[in-house]
Amino acid sequence: MKIIDAHTHLPGWSFGSQPRPIRELRREFEEQGLGGAWLFTTDGLVGESVKNNDILAKAVADHRDFFAPFCTVDPLCGAKAALRELDRAKHKLGMRGVKLHPWLQRFSMTNPAMEPIFKHAGKLGLPVLLHDGTPPYASSLQIAALAEKAPQTIIILGHAGLDDQYEDAILACRRHANIYLCLCSNSCGYVEEIIRRCPVQRLLFGSDGGFLPNLIALAIAKLRATDAPATVLRRIFHDNPLSLVPLPEHKLGRQRRQLFHR
Repeated sequence: MKIIDAHTHLPGWSFGSQPRPIRELRREFEEQGLGGAWLFTTDGLVGESVKNNDILAKAVADHRDFFAPFCTVDPLCGAKAALRELDRAKHKLGMRGVKLHPWLQRFSMTNPAMEPIFKHAGKLGLPVLLHDGTPPYASSLQIAALAEKAPQTIIILGHAGLDDQYEDAILACRRHANIYLCLCSNSCGYVEEIIRRCPVQRLLFGSDGGFLPNLIALAIAKLRATDAPATVLRRIFHDNPLSLVPLPEHKLGRQRRQLFHR
């Protein structure tokens, strides 16, 4: 089983890190157990989102069999600019989803640009993953309230509420069919509770890989240490992320298997 990480970052100049060659990052991710990863900008979450979307797209150009790049937009620049960048990111850059960070990007879910962003992302077929679990801006239930207004858009709570708001994340997932939970940075006991109470088909593995060494390996070990059966772990590690964002290599592999069994 190849593990797909639904929450990783391209190192940039922010948060004390510095850019790294994409081949080196891929090798590090593979050595820690990954067969693919959703990759987000880091620098773009603190400014110059358009420029950093370009940097991310260029970085993964020769590695799209492994990395699925997610763009970001700045709601503070208004809905028109954000929707224009979503169109460009999808059609010109080939982005596979959207990453938003209400806390770092300093916007509220009540920002008038947010509902159009959610709805337009859905029209483009782009899932939207948001940092959650750190109020006031990144409250799990605030995100869920807006997700209700865009039922055709896949909305992913990027940290399943963290430890402080995991109950809210569970409630949001159970209440809204378009909300998925990414099990990233949650304590083991809370992960087990989430798995027991939420639809397994809407749970994803995530690590925050790219920020610090060994985050991916530690996150994999933590999820494997839960009481979840192997069939459930396969859904979270592999099947669910690939069903939302297929990677070319994995699609080709399925086609080959289908031809082989005919």
